Parts: sequence; C-alpha cells; structure tokens
Amino acid sequence: MSGSSPLVAFIRDHLQRHGPAPFPWFMEQALYHPDYGYYASTRTRIGRQGDYYTNVSVGRLYGELLGSQLIEMWKLLGSPSPFTIVEEGAEDGQLAIDILSAIPEESIEAAACIRYLIVEPIPRKQQQQRARFGAAVLEKVSWVTRLDELERVSGAFISNELVDAMPVHLVAYCDDQWSELQVDFSGKDFFFVPTKVASPELVLALEKLPLPLVVPYRTEVNLAAAHWIQTVSTRLERGFVLIADYGFPRDEYYKPERTEGTLTCYARHRRSYNPLEQPGEKDITAHVDFTTLAEAAATASFAVAGYADQHHFMVGAGESRLLAFEKAVEAGEGTPARAAFLGPYRALMHPGTMGMAFKFLLLTKGLTQHPQLSGFKYASDPWRLL
Repeated sequence: MSGSSPLVAFIRDHLQRHGPAPFPWFMEQALYHPDYGYYASTRTRIGRQGDYYTNVSVGRLYGELLGSQLIEMWKLLGSPSPFTIVEEGAEDGQLAIDILSAIPEESIEAAACIRYLIVEPIPRKQQQQRARFGAAVLEKVSWVTRLDELERVSGAFISNELVDAMPVHLVAYCDDQWSELQVDFSGKDFFFVPTKVASPELVLALEKLPLPLVVPYRTEVNLAAAHWIQTVSTRLERGFVLIADYGFPRDEYYKPERTEGTLTCYARHRRSYNPLEQPGEKDITAHVDFTTLAEAAATASFAVAGYADQHHFMVGAGESRLLAFEKAVEAGEGTPARAAFLGPYRALMHPGTMGMAFKFLLLTKGLTQHPQLSGFKYASDPWRLL
C-alpha cells in the first residue's frame, strides 16, 4: 500500500489532474520533493542508525585517500590558486569534512589554494551541513543551489553515489518492442502502466541496448546522467571529474539474465523492490550504466582518463602509504598508524564487499597530456573496460 502521507496526497492529486506520469517524475518527488521527499527529511540515512552504508561510513580514510587524489590533480593542473572542488550530493557533509581535514596534513600549499563548493538545492540540508562544520571547514566551504549558478572553475568535480540517485526511466521489453512504464493510481495504491515510448531521447537510448533474450524484461535508463555531465562541462573550465558509484559497463548492466533491472529501495538496512510503496520514506536507487555516462562525457568535451573498480583504485591510491608503513616496520618503529589504516582500507577494497561493487570514472577537460593519477595506476584502458 502507498500510505496516506502528504507526499502521497500530492502525487495522487497530480495524477488525478494530469493522468499517468513518467516514473522519473514520481522518483523525483519521492526523493527530492522540497518538503516531503526522502532526502529533504531530517532522518538519519547513512550508517548503523540509518538506511544504508557508504564508503564514507567506513571512516575518514576514504576522504583522506580522495584528498590525496585531489592534491595530485592540483599538481597536474600546475598548482593553481584557487583550485575549486565542487561536490554535489554531499548528504550530511562528512566527506567534505574528511577531505578538508586531510589535505592540510599532506600539503599545506595545496590547502591554501583550495576552495570547496557544495551544490545543495534543499535549504534544510544546507543548514544541517553548516551546523556540522567546524570553523576551519566553514572557512573553505560555500554553497549554491544549482550547478548552473556556478561560475566556470578550474579544479575538480567529485560525486560520491550521486548518479545512482538520479531519476530513471523504467522500460519493459515484451512482444518484440519496448514500452515505458508510467505511474497511475487506484484507491490507495500506485501501479505501473505500460505506454508507448514517446520521448525521442529515450528511443535513441533504447536503440543502443542489446535486445534481451529473455522476456518479459524490465530495466532502467538514466537520461538525467547525460544531462548532468553536460552541465558539469559548461561549469568546468579546466580540470577533472571523479565519479564514484556502483554500476556496470553497458553489456553487463543489460545482460539477459538481469530481467528485473537494478532498481532497489532501502530503509533501515532492508532491501525491497517496489518503489511505488511508501514514497518519501525510503531510498530509491539504480545502478549506473558507466558506458553510457562515459559516451555522454566524451560528447561534452571530456576525455575519459580512467575507469577502475574500487579494489584496484584503492590499491593504487593507498600504495604510497603501504610502502611507508613497510619501511617503518623494517626500521623497527612502532606502527599503530598502520593498524588504524589497514582495518578501513581492507573494508574499502575487499572484493567480496565494496571493492567490486563500486567503480571510479575519471574525466578530464583542458589537459594537454594524459594524466596519471595513482588511483588508476593499476587500471586497464578505460574504453576497453567500458
């Protein structure tokens, strides 16, 4: 049942007046309605007391390693000042805290050049982030509500589990044709209605998909990701985009046996698969099609500079620290820092948990040479993997 919340009433009223709605509209309201959406609420979403875990949940090490990558980017750009870091989807701001706390420990020079911009459309979340930040972080951070409010910058855009939360189109293949699933309601329940695919953009996206060998077959298409990366390109004069998320290359995403797609809901660490139930009270997410995202980036003046699973990314990003710990052990020095490092490091890179689920995509713009970030040291050619 869909429940009787103010958000449910809002959605029903819209459907009553306008008829069935595309699923991206429904997902947008469920997650981002400014008053009733899942991400607008004050509930705890991340960690043991929340709905799911992320890389940030492991501890500050994830932010430390990303901070090291950002210092490498700053150097590759010629150590500019300012070097602007833009984060969208900052949630409670913990990643910003971890990055901005770690960079001065590694490079005072880089820290002096950095400014940090958070893109946050929901005023309540901006307030929550400000309340969490100490004076040193607040000195570096500023906020905008939309990407197009940014002036063109040199630096790096980072996103951690942003693309998976973008509204997606739901499609089904049956009787030798694709249909789009729209949302309608009857009584207290929302339900899906198969409709003809009307959007030319969606038609083109479906033409790129391998035809399923098993029917019926339901999956997702994320058109919003391509629009987003195009907007990012208009705001980035020169620099990098680092995208961390869970997903697959296109052929693996749309493999025949994945007959129900990847759309998943989370609440209190419980997984469910009906996004139409209890909108606004649970997360709705879909894996990222990294091939389509990389192709969209390439048409938006980006170079695809790296693609790696998190296991290989962490091997490269953490290698210098591991070597330093080995030298300390050989010198007979105590290594409490080594023990503190290895626990979260293993959690981040373990192939059975986060190591293979998450992927990293690196894009560059305005660089004359192919950059070599340590996080992609052990990655193969990105287009071969994609």
